[in-house]
Amino acid sequence: MLDMSGGAVLALWNGVETARAREYNAWHTREHVAERISVPGMIGARRYVKSSGPLPDYLTLYTMNDTDVLNSEAYRSLLENPTNWSRAMRPSFRGFMRLCCRRLLSIGGGLGGSLAAIVVDDAADLRSPALRQELEKLLEEAGILAAHVLERDRDVPDVPFQIGGASPEFPRAGAIFLEGYDKEELRRLLPAIRSGLARLDAGAAGKTLTTYTLAYALDRASLERIVTIGSRAG
Repeated sequence: MLDMSGGAVLALWNGVETARAREYNAWHTREHVAERISVPGMIGARRYVKSSGPLPDYLTLYTMNDTDVLNSEAYRSLLENPTNWSRAMRPSFRGFMRLCCRRLLSIGGGLGGSLAAIVVDDAADLRSPALRQELEKLLEEAGILAAHVLERDRDVPDVPFQIGGASPEFPRAGAIFLEGYDKEELRRLLPAIRSGLARLDAGAAGKTLTTYTLAYALDRASLERIVTIGSRAG
């Protein structure tokens, strides 16, 4: 769980109504993530809270064996038959964005407490050797522990329901994540990250750069120890 593993990542961004933020964090931590990780093929999950930048307030990353997990009967059943608490939370989401991705590249290792997230459009060549070279340069900085490159799998259908609020207008061709051990140190390195993206001519990528702080992580090995607190709705 410490390293990003598996061949695929489901990346989810969202905000939530201010009045329900405390409930959202309880629901997401004590029910929702554990429910998703129970699906065969899921490996682990991380939830982050935004520190700075334009992307939505929360980012959740689910690591999976492959993108076929999201087409499985077990996963589709959870989407189509939500718990009472999940059904009650959906209308309170804001700025929901979902990217199902193949993990193209991971370099470096460990789980950092801070994350720089970048979403990219089709102008970014996520498979280029130049991108790897730029990421390797960034990993020479002490404050960056690992880098991950994700490419959207466009064959995976979107969720079959509407989640509260309009979807944000951000690129959705893939994502780049940079892990760090300290949010202030990672923030200090933002100019270097932007410079690297500019050298790649990566379209709108630099305009989406957002930093997050890790709030929660869970893997399948811990599922049997999770203590649920039950539905708070209906």
